[in-house]
Amino acid sequence: MSCNGCRVLRRGCSDECILRPCLDWIESPQAQAQATLFVSKFFGRSDLMSLVAAVPHSQRSVLFQSLLFEACGRKVNPVNGAVGLLITGNWHICRAAVETVLAGGVITPISPPDGVVKCMETEASEISEVSPESGESDKEPKLLNLFA
Repeated sequence: MSCNGCRVLRRGCSDECILRPCLDWIESPQAQAQATLFVSKFFGRSDLMSLVAAVPHSQRSVLFQSLLFEACGRKVNPVNGAVGLLITGNWHICRAAVETVLAGGVITPISPPDGVVKCMETEASEISEVSPESGESDKEPKLLNLFA
């Protein structure tokens, strides 16, 4: 009988299946299928299988769990991922995203704080304002010289 990971990926499953030990830590069959589908969509099916095959049998469950957390972290925080959420003290967001995936829900990225967006908008508007040297409005935004 095929495991839930192979079933959702529509691949043949055998007694030496490399995905079966990866999913032992997930209790329900539906959650196993949701996790496998999410990780394979994020990393790609062939890359997922290559990554899992490259580690020893005893560490495959830990690898899959790490891949799931990183995929959820990148989906929630595309720039810094799970490590960024951990460093900023927002690990609970990553854990909630994993629970959402296991429950079959949809994850949306978190929005940056209002101050960051306003700061970026202010800098962009300052760049395209009237140039003091020429007195004319620039059509193209200037690049900031950070090394001057």
